Amino acid sequence: MRADHREEQRILSQAAEWFARLQDQAVQPEDYVRWQAWLAADPAHARVWQRVEAISQPFKQLATAVPAATARATLKQVHSIERRRTLRRLGLGVTVLASGLLLRQALPWRGWLNAYAIAHAGYRTQIGERKQWRLTEGTLLALNTATAVDVYYEQHLRRIVLHQGEILVTTAHDLQHPSRPLVVDTLHARLTALGTRFTVRGDLQGGHVAVFEGAVRISPHDAASVEVLAGQQANFTHSGVIADGRADLAREAWSRGQIVADNLPLAHFIAELNRYTSVPIRVQPAVANLHLVGAYPLNHPTQDIPLILAAIENVLPVRIHQDAAGGLVVIAR
Repeated sequence: MRADHREEQRILSQAAEWFARLQDQAVQPEDYVRWQAWLAADPAHARVWQRVEAISQPFKQLATAVPAATARATLKQVHSIERRRTLRRLGLGVTVLASGLLLRQALPWRGWLNAYAIAHAGYRTQIGERKQWRLTEGTLLALNTATAVDVYYEQHLRRIVLHQGEILVTTAHDLQHPSRPLVVDTLHARLTALGTRFTVRGDLQGGHVAVFEGAVRISPHDAASVEVLAGQQANFTHSGVIADGRADLAREAWSRGQIVADNLPLAHFIAELNRYTSVPIRVQPAVANLHLVGAYPLNHPTQDIPLILAAIENVLPVRIHQDAAGGLVVIAR
């Protein structure tokens, strides 16, 4: 990847993160000040910001809506006024809000930005595909199904940006002196690797980390940092971290071409299996809570998923039914 392209992708990623933050309901007045400073820091920032705006035309007025003020009260007032104006422009007035739709649910900006970032990511996999790379400084980066990642080497930081999906990171000691920390940035938090091997999974709702060696410091955008030690796992959103018990080895089984069920409810297992196929698989409520145990090969999803479903039919009182739309349904036998 050429240096100028990497720089463009780095700035684009920053712009997308700023856009997401400014549209979040938890945005703070200080965020607008920092955003304005970021825009002014480099002419390239403003150029890329225009590209991000072009993707999301309903928010084209955002870049000029908030003045570069420093007074907290003024910024909060401007934000409130502009939010109401934007709702009026989009025809999303009191009626929509009264129906129970939150702004973040009513507007598809998250999907637009993610689609753009995923399409231009430097490292990515398709549905059912897994890949692995040895990065320049030696870190091993594995991508699970439908994952998109960018990697940036900055003066004081090694940075992995997870746009979508799941990764397994085995960190290497930085070749540069002094060594730079390695971080994984998601939509909700920054994860700092502390000499470690860990998985990270992220989407629009939140993320999950499982630590197998070393430790990982999770720094949510709007909450205090929490350190997750080897053998532990946790869920996180932009507003906090919730411990999730012992690190489940099934969380890294995908890197070995397996999907593992350790007394897992059938509905959860099928939800995981759905990540590897474009053919939707549903579970009838009557059998959703049946528990499954086993390790199932998943090196070639197109071939392996029918075999996995056949195995489930053999060990549980269920059968696989094809619905009218061409999807599959797991129903009681």
